Amino acid sequence: MNRFSFALLALSAATPLLAQTTTPTSAVSPVSPSIHNPHMTVHPALRPPVSVRPSAQARLSTAQRMAAANNQPPLKELPSFTASDRDGKAVTATALSRSSHWLLIYRKQDCLPCDRLMNVLAASESSDLKTGKPYVILVAGKTSEALERVRANYSTLSEATWLGDRDAQAYAALKPRGTPILYAMDGSKIAWNVPGNLGNPAKVEKMAAAWIASGSTSSAAPTGAPTSSTTK
Repeated sequence: MNRFSFALLALSAATPLLAQTTTPTSAVSPVSPSIHNPHMTVHPALRPPVSVRPSAQARLSTAQRMAAANNQPPLKELPSFTASDRDGKAVTATALSRSSHWLLIYRKQDCLPCDRLMNVLAASESSDLKTGKPYVILVAGKTSEALERVRANYSTLSEATWLGDRDAQAYAALKPRGTPILYAMDGSKIAWNVPGNLGNPAKVEKMAAAWIASGSTSSAAPTGAPTSSTTK
């Protein structure tokens, strides 16, 4: 047997052995899940660089400041501030106080939620609210025309007291939790307040009407009290 024949015989004998060892291995070889299941692919998280992240202490301090701002004790008395009337004259908060129930509204000049509330209040069917007499309306605006521009939209509130908060004195004193905000006043005392529209400004209108009606009842002279004709 020559060398060529011997090599050919050896190759023929080795072929079945190679088929047994290589074929099954390739059949059961694991397939990368990233190819057949792209949802399992893990992507690196995109995070801002450490240099621009606030420290843990700073984040905590910010949260604490926000919590303190949102949980301030409610004002019980009308604070001291000065606003401007329609003629530009200064009016102090003390001059606004009345002997019975009244309503203080703080709003901004360009404020859609404020407009929603005041549109409903201006259209109220309550006899106590129709003329606007129980209202003191504070309008925040840097220009002198801001007050008149807002007032021009509410002809039914002609008897309301309209004031401008041009230098934000009232805002700084009242610290409203939002705009609009309605304060239910009893003399100089703040009985309660409603920030916003409660999802429906009609609810605020009913609360305002009930508050003014309760003030009229409580301020009525009790039975047996002396009247102007009997007093000396």
